[in-house]
Amino acid sequence: MGTERAPLFVRLSAPLLAELDERIRAAGRTKQAVVEDLLASQLRVSVHPDDEEILDLAAMAAMLRVDEADVLERIASGDFPARRFGGEWRASRSAVIAWLHGTDPVSERPTGFASG
Repeated sequence: MGTERAPLFVRLSAPLLAELDERIRAAGRTKQAVVEDLLASQLRVSVHPDDEEILDLAAMAAMLRVDEADVLERIASGDFPARRFGGEWRASRSAVIAWLHGTDPVSERPTGFASG
């Protein structure tokens, strides 16, 4: 909050712009927020100083605008980039964004749920 903003003008190919617009609609976010997150993840800097990089379950659900139960369902299926620490779930903001955009497929790894 209170972060000074400056304009950025870029020309994109029509197919890339269409994909960007589609992902923005699907995420229910602003173009500015999506572009900032993409640039931040590529530049490895935080453009949102008030945003936490490590999310708890409630923050994951709020970020995705879904119920916590929906996030837990994805975690249990192995289709979501989260880790269990003690009795709590954690995920990095950048991993959730990459997952949402389909650029970071979740590999086979333990989720913290007992199998069987």
